[in-house]
Amino acid sequence: MLFNSEQQAENKLIILYVLKKIKTSLTREQIALIVIENLQISYFDIQLYIDDLIKDEFLSILDFDGKSALTITPMGKEILKVFKNKIPGYIVDMINLYLQENREKIFKEVKVTANYQEKGASDYLVQLKLHENNVVLMEISLNAPTVKLALDICDRWKDNTQALYASVLEILTQPNKKI
Repeated sequence: MLFNSEQQAENKLIILYVLKKIKTSLTREQIALIVIENLQISYFDIQLYIDDLIKDEFLSILDFDGKSALTITPMGKEILKVFKNKIPGYIVDMINLYLQENREKIFKEVKVTANYQEKGASDYLVQLKLHENNVVLMEISLNAPTVKLALDICDRWKDNTQALYASVLEILTQPNKKI
């Protein structure tokens, strides 16, 4: 099937927009569900666009427990920032509304938790977790000297789970990666 290259670019930008807006990694199936329920793009085409975005390093693959999830890379975020205006406003509005109304449906399998508890006068135990399908993907426990720092850590975890998880996974799985 022949495609209009401008339409292909728009569709790829839409996929990047979905991942940026959702603020966490998604499986190919989750991305396809969101796009198919909002636009007339076939599942097959979506998978081809995802492959292209990976090849161009706008998306990266995170592998865990035999499953793969996709996350937008810094280069993908930059491309989206520059070309977001190429996505028609009505599509952005439609995706925003869909994500707002269907967030629980999309994330029924992904859960992020961040808690802290006081251990002493100036000692707070912060516990951060990322779950998928009731399987803990990442669990971090650390001490904080103040309640303010404990709350800040919890907030940053919730706001940046995708990036933190991807960074830790990349550092731990790439033997030649220097910190």
